[in-house]
Amino acid sequence: MKWDVNLNALDAAVFLGGKDLIPFYNLLEGGRDGAFFKELEDYFYYAQLVHQGIDTMEPRKVSTHIPLEQLPFVIRAMGFYPSEDQIEDMLNEVKFSEFLDTGKQVSKINLGDFIKLYVNHRPAFGLASKEIQQAFEILGYENQDQEAAISRDDLLLLLQHKGEHFSEEELAEYLTTLLGFNPEGGRVEAGSYDPTGSEDIIEEEIPEEVTAAYFTKEVLALPVPEPTEVATETQTSDEATNSSLLSLKTS
Repeated sequence: MKWDVNLNALDAAVFLGGKDLIPFYNLLEGGRDGAFFKELEDYFYYAQLVHQGIDTMEPRKVSTHIPLEQLPFVIRAMGFYPSEDQIEDMLNEVKFSEFLDTGKQVSKINLGDFIKLYVNHRPAFGLASKEIQQAFEILGYENQDQEAAISRDDLLLLLQHKGEHFSEEELAEYLTTLLGFNPEGGRVEAGSYDPTGSEDIIEEEIPEEVTAAYFTKEVLALPVPEPTEVATETQTSDEATNSSLLSLKTS
């Protein structure tokens, strides 16, 4: 069995897609003129300020590039939360992109290449509350209100030991930051993290029983879809009989 490639159709698709960054702009929500791209630009240039020091009094150096170490923070600021392994893959992709030609590693990335990297690596459908719900159903239990739930202690253990492992300090930092108890920017801007009191904050702010809806809305600050009413049968057998008799009478 042989496959034939229609080169004319392929060339036409390339032509319609546009040149340079146009195809990638079109894959962003709202395109080149949309709010998403404007927000991406803001985060990109804000990363330059962070790298130079937020509180510095030295003259700012505006550039078209950001250092690679800032890339994970901009990626996550845009709502894409890759694992550390995925981050490492993306960094290596950029680092060694010119190695065969120059023998040197790349240490920075411009906005255009960042957009390409973001579009090529982000999940097609983003993070959905449905996936969180399914995870709670598999890992947890059904509580008295028939909601998927996990006890707080079990949730902390799962977050720390399943998948990519967190140290206790890392987990405390991430949770207290999500709950709004750390300065904006966290360790990235402050340069350090003080875990003092984090255990008490977590116990006070996170209930002993954590439902999927609570974790999605209160911890991750993601929208929770409104529950939809379950459609009931439009007619019972008695209603169907009565309806049939009525139609016979009127005919």
